[in-house]
Amino acid sequence: MRTILSKLIILLILPFAVYPQENDFQVWTCFSARKKIIKKTTLTVKEGLRFRENAALISKQFTEAKIRYKYNKHWFPALGYRYSLDWDNNQKLEKKNRFYADISYKNKFKRFNFSVRSRILKQGNSYDYENVFRQKFDISYNIRKTKLDPSSAIEYFYTPENNFDKLRYTIAISYPIIKDLDLEIAYRIQEEFNTNNPDTFYIFEGKINYYF
Repeated sequence: MRTILSKLIILLILPFAVYPQENDFQVWTCFSARKKIIKKTTLTVKEGLRFRENAALISKQFTEAKIRYKYNKHWFPALGYRYSLDWDNNQKLEKKNRFYADISYKNKFKRFNFSVRSRILKQGNSYDYENVFRQKFDISYNIRKTKLDPSSAIEYFYTPENNFDKLRYTIAISYPIIKDLDLEIAYRIQEEFNTNNPDTFYIFEGKINYYF
């Protein structure tokens, strides 16, 4: 764990201009619905749409389902599957599958909520799959006398081929529109590493979360 944290710190303090980069502004949207199906077990279904090239072209459409189990108040294992339609730079369509397993740890201190999510996933098409390990650190704060919940997160991506090849930094805020319906708005920066022409994405994300 100490080695991982050391590498993360190094990545964070490296100047962004060390390598030539290609920048893009993107818009991500997502609707999710969560329901408790049996004791301690919830099902979450997501439908997402993403746009790139300054939000002018569609880049991804996906449907995702995840089952999560509450082992205790701190630990939450989960299994999930995503089916996506991905468009490349030439607008060529590719169908992809993603299978993943999560283990999440959560804790609370006063009005702060901390979480760490570790994810192992296998994604690709019928001809080529890749393995990815992702770990996300998240902290949120419940502002006193208001329904606003700001949060921030950092997530790294590790692959056997490129080691640490991607970082995401996110700041977000959520607000309950009505009972069981939340709106979340986020701004995210995603950087690539260990490639000749790394991409940097500046992402605006809007989410609607429904709980029933």
